[in-house]
Amino acid sequence: MNSSATPTVAAPQSDGPSLPYDAVIRTDHANALLERCIAALRQQSKSPRRIFIVDSSLDSLCRERLLELSDFVIQYPAIPFNFAHALNLGIEAAEGIQVLLLSSHVILSDRTLIEEGQNLGKRHDAGVVYWKPTAFRSQRLQITDAQTFDGYNGLSAVCALVPRAEVLARPFRTEVFSAEDQEWAGWYLRAKAGRALQIEHPHLEYLNPKKNIQKSINEEISIAFFTNRNLLRPRHIALRLFRAGLAGLRRHPDRARLHWEVAKGLCIANFKQPSRDSRYY
Repeated sequence: MNSSATPTVAAPQSDGPSLPYDAVIRTDHANALLERCIAALRQQSKSPRRIFIVDSSLDSLCRERLLELSDFVIQYPAIPFNFAHALNLGIEAAEGIQVLLLSSHVILSDRTLIEEGQNLGKRHDAGVVYWKPTAFRSQRLQITDAQTFDGYNGLSAVCALVPRAEVLARPFRTEVFSAEDQEWAGWYLRAKAGRALQIEHPHLEYLNPKKNIQKSINEEISIAFFTNRNLLRPRHIALRLFRAGLAGLRRHPDRARLHWEVAKGLCIANFKQPSRDSRYY
């Protein structure tokens, strides 16, 4: 997902103790990447009190390995997988004021990343703090509130600290089949007059081998319908069709398919609520 360009915020000096937190990781595998993910998390200067894994593998051997890697394993029920439901299960089981949502495909290679992020969140009065990878050598900050939220810049559950009580009061919506994090952020920023701090960090790696065009298609359609209805307007659909044609002329079939499928999905979403499988692979 791409956020519109906005001014960055200068990073203040952090101080004061950071809050204890539990971590929630969703996964359907127990592989080397997950082991690296958890090892890096445990090596943080402010490591989690406990790590909860929501296991959707339905595999007993996988579960045994996940039990070795974490503190608690929550078995996802034998129903079609839904990212929002998995998050809600983990957050319900966790405790404390903050919960860290972490993708099983993320490596935190800076040991102070979480602690510094917590302190920056306090200094900027941000109830939500989330991280994104960047090619820049230094971190960049962006504050989002209800006025500056565009559907893309409120939250990323790839790596994020969220207020547990607010999620318990208003869980992630399971009908939001993709980008459930952005939809929840829209509610939080508006209903709670909240603020979100985005940290683009050079030492966060997102190594998702399953990321594909379908994931991007689902995200765009979901954001347009559930989070930012302005994106359903005809001019946005026309722009998608133009970009699909341009990508085709430039012989980029994957990009052409992306824009065509999004345009088609936006057209349909003007007449009925979209419903898709949450799992994109």
